[in-house]
Amino acid sequence: MERKKITDYNFEKYDSLFYFKNVLKNTGWKVFYKLFHRHIRRPWSRNQLRNFANSGYGLEIGCGTWTIAPSQRTIFSDAYISHAGNKSLAKVFFDASEIPYDNESFSFILSEHVLEHIYNPIKTINEWKRVLKNSGKIFLFLPHAERTFDRNRNRTTFQDLKTREHGVEKQIKKEILKDWINNVISKGLATHYNHIEAEEMISDGTIHYNVWIPEDVIFLLRSLGFNICYSLEKVPDRKDSFLVIAEKS
Repeated sequence: MERKKITDYNFEKYDSLFYFKNVLKNTGWKVFYKLFHRHIRRPWSRNQLRNFANSGYGLEIGCGTWTIAPSQRTIFSDAYISHAGNKSLAKVFFDASEIPYDNESFSFILSEHVLEHIYNPIKTINEWKRVLKNSGKIFLFLPHAERTFDRNRNRTTFQDLKTREHGVEKQIKKEILKDWINNVISKGLATHYNHIEAEEMISDGTIHYNVWIPEDVIFLLRSLGFNICYSLEKVPDRKDSFLVIAEKS
């Protein structure tokens, strides 16, 4: 894999202007009042980045069409050029488990509602750990099992994840897809996915492979050698989500 250099990335010069342009793109003329909406601006979440990672360069994994990251020092990445027809903010594209940067490149990694879509989180988080500097932080905003359309599904255990590392991937994915269809799609809990064929949901990043509450993710991160800095059951400005902040030890 050819390695990229942080210095080659075109960072934004003015974070406030970047934010305004993004809200304008997503809301049109409504920007003039949407700009200040709490669920868009996400002031509480932005403050966590400032409090725990107030210097150095960061990487956002799977940024999609919105971000809370400081754009003057964050590389926006994604695995997909667009999401539901909306162009991603990303300037670099790669799989979350194969990051084209050198070891210990970043002071923080931000990921919002991405890790639940990843089949092998152990492999992926270990890759994130590789590119983090010592004492670098991971910010994980994830959908809470009890407050999203996954509420009828069983939580994903650490043993489930270990099994995926060595089990037959095709068969395991087939079982997860069956559960997803029966307990989410067939119950009408995620109607925005109704237009997607079942098999496509495996290949296009739609399906949630993982269902978690904070304790599950804390156990996962500790098992992979991270220290937990902070966790919260419900994010004030994204109430379907919980937050875990961890440090590379």
